[in-house]
Amino acid sequence: MGDAKQIPAKDRTTSRYMTKYEKARVLGTRALQISMNAPILVELDGETDPLEIARKELREKKIPMIIRRYLPGNTYEDWPVQDLIIE
Repeated sequence: MGDAKQIPAKDRTTSRYMTKYEKARVLGTRALQISMNAPILVELDGETDPLEIARKELREKKIPMIIRRYLPGNTYEDWPVQDLIIE
């Protein structure tokens, strides 16, 4: 979005919990990357389904992505996936 300004990590105001929508987006994006031969970042125990591999990466906090949350006032917060709490 245009000229939005990033809020520094120490001044974040949004929740540390990953929303179900963020989780779905991260898993879908990562599963697509895995299906297109992106490096797998966890040990495989026989998993072949890209979505299951992505879920395992998320559980082990190995997904190298950043979630950008846009806020009012033309600002946004960037949260590394590994910093968010997943339930």
